[in-house]
Amino acid sequence: MTVLAGEAPATLGTVGGPIGLALLDGWKEMCLPVLRLLEDRLTPGALIIGDDSTFDSMTDYVSYVRDPANGYVSVDFPVEDGMELSCWTGAGRPPVTE
Repeated sequence: MTVLAGEAPATLGTVGGPIGLALLDGWKEMCLPVLRLLEDRLTPGALIIGDDSTFDSMTDYVSYVRDPANGYVSVDFPVEDGMELSCWTGAGRPPVTE
């Protein structure tokens, strides 16, 4: 495992692909922008976990991953403060290569 220090958009912009797992548990307003930043490197079947999904600041994120047109299959996992479990289908995107 590699731990990268820094601001998520700048730091994650340098990470190569393919990405098979992403845990989004930072600033809630940044979850959707960070996910969108990673999408071109997600491998089909990648698991995306959005923590604290019941927070008002996660509304746009949850709406995005629950819309099948955006390439995800997503379900609520009913734990305290909520957790959204999403699988990237890769629909409409070319496969990720290194």
